[in-house]
Amino acid sequence: MTFTSSTLNAPSERDQLENNEGKIMNKFMKMACAGALTLVATNSYADVNAAFFLEWATPNQEAKVKKMYDEAMGVKVNWTNFATGVEMTEAMLSGDIDISYSQGMTPFVNAVNAKAPIKIVDVAVEYGMGGTGCVVNDSAGISKANADDLEGQKVAVPLNTMADYAFRMIMSHLGADASKVEVVDMEPADGAVALVDGNVVMACMFGKNSIDKALEKGSMLMTTAEATEAGITSFDITSATDKFIKENPELLRAFLEVTAEANELYAAGKSDMAMIAKDAGMSVEKTTNQMSGFKFPTPAEQEKVWFASGGKVEGMLEFMGNMFATAENPALSDYSKTINTSFLPHSH
Repeated sequence: MTFTSSTLNAPSERDQLENNEGKIMNKFMKMACAGALTLVATNSYADVNAAFFLEWATPNQEAKVKKMYDEAMGVKVNWTNFATGVEMTEAMLSGDIDISYSQGMTPFVNAVNAKAPIKIVDVAVEYGMGGTGCVVNDSAGISKANADDLEGQKVAVPLNTMADYAFRMIMSHLGADASKVEVVDMEPADGAVALVDGNVVMACMFGKNSIDKALEKGSMLMTTAEATEAGITSFDITSATDKFIKENPELLRAFLEVTAEANELYAAGKSDMAMIAKDAGMSVEKTTNQMSGFKFPTPAEQEKVWFASGGKVEGMLEFMGNMFATAENPALSDYSKTINTSFLPHSH
């Protein structure tokens, strides 16, 4: 593949929402008082820094807004939104981020191939290819039937992200040679604009707003259903730095407990979708639509299926580790060493 670059525009911080006393907050508080959540009284961190995505709605954003993480962990939790999982990794390595929520498997595996001191501690969301995919400009006349016409043309892809994984997998499935495409490294929002403006023939991206923008002038090269049927599927994880894991195990456990409880309330239909939507930077309609294609595995499901020896996580790590391996950063011989499930709520 031929690579060119694009200027990266860091997303701005959003206004904090009001901390109201809704039903879910009451449930969290009751659980905390009952000892169901680990309240951390002593720790070596005054603040904890967590990363998340905009345009990627998840149940725990309600707990984030209501500061239930702060309550359960006994510290101030600072949340920073990032455009890509690669930027999350860079921030973790620089010491600016302790925990990355819903980081893509692709940026994680690239990091650990490069011996980055971070670990998977939780499966955040399973999404197939819902919320991630490639949009072709309608004027190009390209579809699944003639996808090889993309060869020699410019395609926007945020490199080393789950959109990059989708691009490679879709191209391979449709019989097109990804190495013959001129890949332009662009964040999803920039790629969508480039497609609408006619500067690229296709844009691969994640995030509901970005995809919807691209669909103003284009169509999905493969639908979510088609990609799933083709076996193109994945999930995001929660990762933490080795330093944070070692120094603050109880803070990490509390973080995962709050997340699991938020997921449980969402499964019961009790989430405040308007609050989640506002924090995700999307409309309620788009948020509901996006989250309908997401699954949030329970801690018990993660232990039994996802993190079992030779299970989904190890299998995907090995597969992606080899897909994105380079001469400088080859695939690891054992990816199980990049996983630490001892902080899952049911691992007490």
